Amino acid sequence: MAVALPRQAPTTPRRRPAAAPKPRPVDGGRSRTAAKRASTINRKATIHRSTTSRASVGGRPFRIAAIIALVGVILSVIVYLHVSSLRATMQAGELRAYVEQTQNDAANVQAQTEQRLADGRVERAAAAYGMVLVPSEAMQTLKIRIPKDLQTN
Repeated sequence: MAVALPRQAPTTPRRRPAAAPKPRPVDGGRSRTAAKRASTINRKATIHRSTTSRASVGGRPFRIAAIIALVGVILSVIVYLHVSSLRATMQAGELRAYVEQTQNDAANVQAQTEQRLADGRVERAAAAYGMVLVPSEAMQTLKIRIPKDLQTN
C-alpha cells in the first residue's frame, strides 16, 4: 500500500551570513546630511558588490544576452523573408514580360502565316461559290477615251 507524502517546497540555497557592520567612529560634530551621505555611499557599495557576485553564466546578464540574440535572429529572419519576397516579385514581373513578348511573337507569326495562306483560301472560297479563275491571257483590256473637257491635268 502506497502512502502519500506531503509535497515539500524546494529548498533555497543557503547564503553565508552577512558580515557584521563595522562600528562607525563617533563624530560629535557631524551633521545629519553628512551621515545620510555616508550611509548612501555604503548602500551603493553594497548593491554594487552584490551585483558583481551574480554576474555568472546562469545569471541575469546571460539571460539578457540570450534575449538580445533571440530578437536579433527573429529580426534577421523577417528581413530575409522580405528580401526573398521582393526577389520573387521581381522574377514574376520579368516572367510576365517574357510571356507577353512570347505571345506577341506568336501573334506576329500567326499573322504572317495567315497572310501567306490567304490567297489559297480566297481561291477555295471562290471555287465553292462556283466562280472560275480566268487565266490572264484570256483577259482583254479596253481603251477608254475621256473627252477633253472632262480630263483633269
